[in-house]
Amino acid sequence: MAAVEQVVAQQAASTSTEESRRIIRTELCVIGCLLVLLLTLEHVLWMMQDRLSLDVKHLRSLGDIARRLQTEADESDLRVLFLGNSMTRYGVDGEVFEHTYDAGHPEHVSWAKVTPDNTAIPDWYYAYLDFFERPHQLPDVIVLGFEGQHLQDQPSHHPNRLAQYYCQRADWHDLNEYDLAGFEARMDYLSCRASTAWANRDRVERRVLDTCIPGYRTAVQEINDAVSTDPLRVERPTPTYNRLEALIAASRQDQVRLILAAMPIRDPYQLDPELLQLLKQHNVPLIDCRKIPGITPEMFPDGVHMTREASELYSTFLAEQLTIETVGALLPRKARQQLANR
Repeated sequence: MAAVEQVVAQQAASTSTEESRRIIRTELCVIGCLLVLLLTLEHVLWMMQDRLSLDVKHLRSLGDIARRLQTEADESDLRVLFLGNSMTRYGVDGEVFEHTYDAGHPEHVSWAKVTPDNTAIPDWYYAYLDFFERPHQLPDVIVLGFEGQHLQDQPSHHPNRLAQYYCQRADWHDLNEYDLAGFEARMDYLSCRASTAWANRDRVERRVLDTCIPGYRTAVQEINDAVSTDPLRVERPTPTYNRLEALIAASRQDQVRLILAAMPIRDPYQLDPELLQLLKQHNVPLIDCRKIPGITPEMFPDGVHMTREASELYSTFLAEQLTIETVGALLPRKARQQLANR
């Protein structure tokens, strides 16, 4: 009887072991399939990320833009970088600016635009450091277009894009100080740096919802507008401009002339007196473009982005303001080197 019980126990143990092995094999198979699926998705999105949006395509081209401005411009040209967001992308007509500037100055101007969507001073700061300063591909002049609170200290709205398209290891200290609040944000940043799919998950989500839900973006915007708080009723902390001061210091050390341009939008806005004081303290020129003759509120269909007609007026006005009286002497690198060698 004891022998029979022992045999039964051995058979039960053997069956249990086989069942456990089968479960483990199944789980490993599922994990393997998921891993293959994720790697395939990662590869597909990496290959096709330019199709996600024009902004992704622009972000991936920032290094090439910096190199072209450095290598294709003649050494006697004045290299001008327009730095900003989509307001600058639609607002600056480079050909109109070039034609207007060349007509009033002896030197030719070469220009480029770095204008990622929905960005502000944190993103512009990293863009300058990572694509122009560290690779030694410096422009002669930076025209930084802004409005409202773009220059105030704030975390980047898109640390995922910083991780995937901008930042390097040397930026880690600044990221921790200004943009990554806590362990979770840091881990998310590192995940975005490693994975194109994870970094662009918001864009993929929008593309899927746009396809599946007619009028999705319009409806979301209307909902956001309906539940948003009136900004005039929100008590805001006193603004600071540490990141702007860091950009001013970096550009000055690199002998790059930084010029700020307060851009026009449909609704009027005031410039912070603290900002004006800081610019005066650091001798940074400010071109006030908020009210340009000929530009009307109707030329901003969505409130911030200019029509083609407004863009031509703005670009002409901006080029005409780059005079010795307004911003001081703007010299190409070759001319500065000649002066330094005298």
